[in-house]
Amino acid sequence: MTDGCVVITGIGQVGPVGVGRAALTGAIDHGITLAPVGKLRLEDYLHSAKTYLDPNSEHALCATSLALADARLAVADENAASVGMSFGTRLANVVTVESYLKMVREQGVKLASPLLFIHSYPNTSVSLLSIEFGIKGTSFNFDCGRWCGLQALIQAFDELRTQKMSVMLAGASDTYTEVTRPCSKGTPFAGAVTLVLERAEDAIRRGVRAAVELAGAGLAATGEEALSRALAEASAGRPQIDWLLADPSADAAGLAAARIHATDLVKTVGDCGAATAMLGLALATVTLDEAKLPARLGLKAAPQAAAVVSADESGAAAVVLRRISD
Repeated sequence: MTDGCVVITGIGQVGPVGVGRAALTGAIDHGITLAPVGKLRLEDYLHSAKTYLDPNSEHALCATSLALADARLAVADENAASVGMSFGTRLANVVTVESYLKMVREQGVKLASPLLFIHSYPNTSVSLLSIEFGIKGTSFNFDCGRWCGLQALIQAFDELRTQKMSVMLAGASDTYTEVTRPCSKGTPFAGAVTLVLERAEDAIRRGVRAAVELAGAGLAATGEEALSRALAEASAGRPQIDWLLADPSADAAGLAAARIHATDLVKTVGDCGAATAMLGLALATVTLDEAKLPARLGLKAAPQAAAVVSADESGAAAVVLRRISD
C-alpha cells in the first residue's frame, strides 16, 4: 500500500440486500435474497427528529449514519471542513415531487405544501446529509444517468487524490414509484449506499484497518471504454481483474470478451437506479475485504480485484477495486 492511495474505510447501505454491512456479509456467505426496504426506525440513525423526509432522503441518511459508524469516524468542529460529500441520484426525491404536483393539480399552487416543495429539489438529500452530520467540506450532487452513483464516487476519489479533502463520503440513493418504474427487466427497489473514502496514510493514522483500495476510475461514452480507462489508471490489465459487476446495458458482449467472471448487477442486487452500481461496489468491497468466496455467484475462488461498471444511453462510469494484502 503506497502513500496517497485511496482506501474504503466504511460501508453503509439500505436496500434489497438488507441493512448495514452485516447484511452484505450474510448475503456473501449464504446467497443473496432480495426484498423491499422495510420501515426504518429513524431514531436509530439520526441525531435529531424530522418532521418530514422523502423516502430517498431517509434511506440516504440511514446509509450515511451506518457508513460513519462502520468507519469509526466522528465529524466534529475540528475536522468538519476537511470532510466532504459526493452524492448521486437518478430520480432524486421523486415521491415528494409526485405528491407536490398532485397537490398543485387538485388544490392549486397557493394551497400546495411548501414543506413538500423544499424537499423536492434534486440536491435535497445531499444537503440534508451535510446538515445532519455537520459536513462542511466540498459537496457535490450528480443527477443524471444510472451511472451517476459511480460518477459521485469518482469525484470523491479525485478530491482525495488532489488533497482538497481528508475524507470524502460518496453515496447514491434512488426510489422508484409506479410512474418511474425502470424499463429494464427486473424488479425495481429503493436503495441507498454511502462509502467512506480516505487516503491510506490518514486511515492508518486514525488506527483504522483498510483492506480495499480504490485503484482506478474512468468516465466515458460506453461501459467498455470506461472500464479500459479505469484499468489503465489502476495499471492493471483485464486478466488481473477477477470479478466484473456490470449493468446488463453496459456493453455486455464487449466486456464478456475479456473472459472475466461477470455478474449482472440488476439480477444480483436489484434495480435501484443510481444506487445499483454502488450497492454492487459495496458488495465487492466486503468480498475483497473479508477474502470471501460469494455463495451462488459462480466464482471459483475468492477474488483479489474487481471492477464495477454502470452505463446507459447517456454515458458510463467504471471503478477498479483491489484487495490490499494484510
